[in-house]
Amino acid sequence: MIVVTAAAGLLVAGRYRLAEPIGQGGMGRVWRCRDEVLEREAAVKEILLPADLPETTRDQLIARTKREARAAARLQHPGIVTVFDVVEHGGTPWIVMELIRGSSLTAQLAQHGRLSWQRAAEVGADLADALAHAHSVGVVHRDLKPDNVLLTGRRTVIADFGIARILDDVTQLTSTHTVIGTPHYMAPEQLEGRPAEAPADLWALGATLYTAVEGQPPFDGPTLTAVITAVLTRPLPAAPHSGPLGDVLRDLVAKDAHQRPGATDAHRRLSSLTSSVPGPQGQSAARPATPTRPLTTPLQGIAPPGSEDPTTAQRAPRRRPSRRQVLLGGAAALTVSSGVFAAIRLLADQRPWFQLTGHTDGVYGLEFSPDGKTLVSGSVDHTVRLWDVAGRREITSFTDHTDKVWSVAFGPDGKSAASGGADRTVRLWDIAERKAAATLTGHTSSVHSVAFSPDGRTLVSGSDDRTVRLWNVSARSTTATYRHQGNLTSVAFSPDGKSVASGEVDGPVWVRDIANGQITATYPKGPTVADSAKFSPDGKTLAFGGGAGVRMWDLTDPSQTQTVKAENDSANSLAFSPDGKTLAEGGYKSVVRLWHTSDRTRAATLASDHRWISCVAFSPDGKLLAAGGSENVIEVWKVP
Repeated sequence: MIVVTAAAGLLVAGRYRLAEPIGQGGMGRVWRCRDEVLEREAAVKEILLPADLPETTRDQLIARTKREARAAARLQHPGIVTVFDVVEHGGTPWIVMELIRGSSLTAQLAQHGRLSWQRAAEVGADLADALAHAHSVGVVHRDLKPDNVLLTGRRTVIADFGIARILDDVTQLTSTHTVIGTPHYMAPEQLEGRPAEAPADLWALGATLYTAVEGQPPFDGPTLTAVITAVLTRPLPAAPHSGPLGDVLRDLVAKDAHQRPGATDAHRRLSSLTSSVPGPQGQSAARPATPTRPLTTPLQGIAPPGSEDPTTAQRAPRRRPSRRQVLLGGAAALTVSSGVFAAIRLLADQRPWFQLTGHTDGVYGLEFSPDGKTLVSGSVDHTVRLWDVAGRREITSFTDHTDKVWSVAFGPDGKSAASGGADRTVRLWDIAERKAAATLTGHTSSVHSVAFSPDGRTLVSGSDDRTVRLWNVSARSTTATYRHQGNLTSVAFSPDGKSVASGEVDGPVWVRDIANGQITATYPKGPTVADSAKFSPDGKTLAFGGGAGVRMWDLTDPSQTQTVKAENDSANSLAFSPDGKTLAEGGYKSVVRLWHTSDRTRAATLASDHRWISCVAFSPDGKLLAAGGSENVIEVWKVP
């Protein structure tokens, strides 16, 4: 294997022309480049593997890098550097990313000194929001620190998702046993060699914000051993400049991972601080930064300092408005007319009828029982819960899953339910006895979607292991396995039970005849992710949503498709009403939209307290609509 030495002008993978290096670290070198296919600038990270690696080990690491980059590419959030591509060139993996023109928090602190607590809270709220999104899809950063926090104008962005895991793979395959990450910002459980889960990112967030307001890390020392000892044994030092932010810092930097708030809770608390201190012209007041000892950590992964947008670099910190301020303040900027007031009235009237509380983290799976009396839900808190709809109360919770629950489904007889999760299992539940019925194993990665056939005899599941599996429910065994090229995000049975639809990350949507396993229709790869795929009640249409909005695919003529929505936000979740006349859609906005399927016009907009919607479900009579998402509640509306 010949390893190519990168230099300006090199054309990587026949597409990315290197311009100049803009960052360097132990794991890689970042270049500004030009994508000669799309004719745009980008950043490309050259992963620096040890030169003496055996070819087999190098191939393994390249494959793992591609997997981590694909996982990072699923993160679509303004607070996360977007991953565009991953390629191999000259025996080295390269990750192509969004070019951020700004500087790191490290560089900002070195140049201007510590941040005011108000500005730090604002940055922290943005970081927590980005972490909540990543954690909701099972991605953990593992190396959050000031170097990886990029500031460009008023935007705060996290870089290097997946890089720490790639470096960990390097140490495992080369037996170097190096500490992965920056010890000043590593949680105690990481330093003790335990797996880094979402709480480790919250520790790193707290340590990063402490550094932002005090100008130095909370745990320091003259040697690596001294730093690790401080992290493991010493309490959080006093933070005299933290103001009301201090309470949040103490909770984030708790030694016990279970005592730390989740990212969603941290976002809520930090946001409340940024909106509670009114300043000039309705913005949060921010004290000038006080110069302090410069930090010397090198700048990585961004465009050179000084290239920020000059029109935004000195803009005052923004105040995060409430939803009511957004609606009424935004409307005030329009010409006052009956149409404007009608639009405000529509959103104001369509608040949830009631909420179901009990989950302790986001809700990502939801379905009504066939009689409409019960809801089943699955959550990031690892539980599956049953709810009495009329009584608006929790019936019971199942705690057998050992990781996040991504999907749930009710059996057509109402006596059973199924769930799939990040623990790689599909679970069957006895609803009458309120107990676990079976655990189906075979998938080797997270199970993102499950669905019963109309007769209840078969269950279909889709997984990040790139397979769709059919299960015989009574025999508890796999009857068929279909392999795909990408991770599976959605599966659905047709109403007649003869076909299964499946959608991939950044790939095609397939319809397959389960009698012979043959593909009967394919919606080609396009600018979308099939996060949700649903058959219409008559089986003639398949709707699916993703980053490019919602599509309705005519299965009677597979060459025909119609766009229901092509707005600039992802459509994570879809549900047809029982009569097929309405399509509900939720995504990365705090609303659920209802669409007329006949002419694809908007029927209603339902305002939600979720920052994004992950699942929607109609009741069997079509009178209720339930939704789950980023917050730990289930919202239920009367359908207008």
